[in-house]
Formats: sequence, C-alpha cells, structure tokens
Amino acid sequence: MSDVFHLNLTKAQLKGATLAIVPGDPARSERIAKQLDNPEFLASTREFTSWLGYINGQPVVVCSTGIGGPSTSICVEELAQLGVRTFLRIGTTGAIGE
Repeated sequence: MSDVFHLNLTKAQLKGATLAIVPGDPARSERIAKQLDNPEFLASTREFTSWLGYINGQPVVVCSTGIGGPSTSICVEELAQLGVRTFLRIGTTGAIGE
C-alpha cells in the first residue's frame, strides 16, 4: 500500500531521496530519468509519472506534476511527506494574456 494517495508511492521506494526534479509533462519524466544513473520506474497515476535515479550515488526522484498549480501542489506536498526537501522545476512556463 502507498504512503501517499495521489502519487501512489511509498517512502521506501524513494530510498532516502531529498531532491526531486519535477517536469510538468509525464513523458519528460522518463526522458529526464534516463539521463540519471540506474533509472527505475516507480509509478504512474494520472498526470503523475515517477522515476528514481542517482546522481553521484545520491537518489533523485523525477515526478511529473501535470498542468497548473493544483496538481503541482499535490505532487510537491506528497513528495515532501515522503522526505523530499528540494524541488527543481524543469520545463515550460507561461501565462495567458500579455
């Protein structure tokens, strides 16, 4: 059973990771994770696709946030519940209007 509802992840799966790379697009999660050492698919639920990889031997989570503030908030809050403390947002950004 997962420790967090929306991401469908457990703390054990993160192997002590305190850094997360969070793109918006689920397809980018895999592309980013495959640039890390020993990428491992963790879960995919709706817009949240999660991978674990390593940088210099340290575990790093890659998890897509989907579009907008509400889904980003869910992703960040649930990863924080699992011990992540640093979030690196990667991807596009924009606004409607001028």
